[in-house]
Amino acid sequence: MTVYAKTLADTLTATRFLIAIWITWLGVAGGRDALPTAVIALILAWATDVLDGPLARRDPSQRHTWIGDHDLQVDITVACSVLIYLTAAGFLPLPVSLGYLLVSGLMLWLFRSVHLGWGLQAPPYGKMLLVALQEAPTYGAMAVGWIALTVVATWPRFPRETVPQFVGGMRDLWRNLKHNH
Repeated sequence: MTVYAKTLADTLTATRFLIAIWITWLGVAGGRDALPTAVIALILAWATDVLDGPLARRDPSQRHTWIGDHDLQVDITVACSVLIYLTAAGFLPLPVSLGYLLVSGLMLWLFRSVHLGWGLQAPPYGKMLLVALQEAPTYGAMAVGWIALTVVATWPRFPRETVPQFVGGMRDLWRNLKHNH
């Protein structure tokens, strides 16, 4: 299993990219009626994200691949697809979405921060959760449940590694901004 772990991890990451395309298509072709399917697709994308990292770390050679090295870009693509879905389905005004994409893209380009990339995914996901809880409560509850399950399942690592990495990365980014101005 460990020999194929990296290949499986890369397959999950590539699948997440395809799910992002699907979520975008759901917004354009299905609109508001596709909300339950879009939420399920998002949960599937999140599931591939939860699984690909641990699998990649099981690779005995710890080799790098193009897909693995672009995991964050795929994650950001999923968040953008959610933003596109919300806009195409009429849950978010186009100027708000375009403004968010423009500001986010500019910030990522200027600061090139992994941690900023993590944080910029939260608003589209948060809006999707709010919309789902209001418009399709069963599916919204499923998404919230998935997040809770993920936090519980990754609990030893989440508070010890993930949260401090994010907070530390954002603190470093803030310090660099203050130092350079």
